[in-house]
Amino acid sequence: MTTGLAEYGRRSLYTKFTAQTAILRDVKDIPYAETINKAGALYGVSPELIAAVIKAESSFEPRALSKAGAYGLMQVIPDTWRFVNRQALICLGRHEGECSSACFYNPELNIAIGTCYLSQLAKRYDGNREWAVAAYNAGPGAVDKYGGIPPYAETTAYVVRVVDYWYQISEQLPPGGLAAANWEKIAWALGWSSVPTLLALLLAGRCLFQRYRGFHWR
Repeated sequence: MTTGLAEYGRRSLYTKFTAQTAILRDVKDIPYAETINKAGALYGVSPELIAAVIKAESSFEPRALSKAGAYGLMQVIPDTWRFVNRQALICLGRHEGECSSACFYNPELNIAIGTCYLSQLAKRYDGNREWAVAAYNAGPGAVDKYGGIPPYAETTAYVVRVVDYWYQISEQLPPGGLAAANWEKIAWALGWSSVPTLLALLLAGRCLFQRYRGFHWR
């Protein structure tokens, strides 16, 4: 029951998330809003979704650097940067040779590369943006392998964060008024609250058996 409740909550949240992030609504009153809106319009990605990914990835810190070597606002790793840049030519003509950390940390370039990649992932999964977000974190190979959000704790938690941030940024009311993380907490709480009831039933059954097993009912 608890698993079904959590899954129902997730599905309701994600269905609205995917539907609403198809709409290109500009963001305002957040860092880099103008750059985010420009990239969203250029690559056909909801600025609200871009902002949610940035919030989850770096909390809008342009000099963020992860242990895995992901750079900047959208935490782009160099291999992904080069892959996207070869196709979209985003950094073409700005310098000679390969891109360096100076490029990776540039907010305009980082948002452009990250948004372009997010756009590619959304197209790959036929507009399913929850899968695109999962692939942004775990890689498209993992999403392809599992046919959806891979069962990695980091990735499932990441998708929940992005979805919750999107609801906050877009000021949309989640179905049932509960964020994705809250559905997980409710399912966990219900699961634990059922433990005392289960134990009580087991103890009652044991007592009844011990008391009546020697009786012959007529």
